[in-house]
Amino acid sequence: MLLPDKLTMPLLGVGLVNAALLGMHSFMLSVLSALIAGGFFWLICIAYPQGMGMGDVKFVAALASFLGFPSIFLAVLLASLTGTIVGCVFLLKRKSKLTQQIPFGPYLGFGALMALFWGDKLLALYWSFVF
Repeated sequence: MLLPDKLTMPLLGVGLVNAALLGMHSFMLSVLSALIAGGFFWLICIAYPQGMGMGDVKFVAALASFLGFPSIFLAVLLASLTGTIVGCVFLLKRKSKLTQQIPFGPYLGFGALMALFWGDKLLALYWSFVF
């Protein structure tokens, strides 16, 4: 249930350095994505502290520095869907209770990998249904 700063902060730094090496536009997009996604999760953390921790906030900001916009939002959506499905399966198998907390970090990592490798295809599929 912990995402230590020793892991999340270097990941954020590497993401920003990587973006800076790609150029000023990539760096600015990376910074804005990290601020917006991290800020959104920070607001959730402040409003509902027992449901979201600061480790999740820092991890999302770090992932956003790598993925950028809109891929970070796809990663969070996929993480939320995956976490919901796994949580429902655990509830149905009576391996957990409705009040039990589940760590969100692993699902964020999974969502980020899905967005990294298949994000363009998933976004194209989504937009084909919208328009």
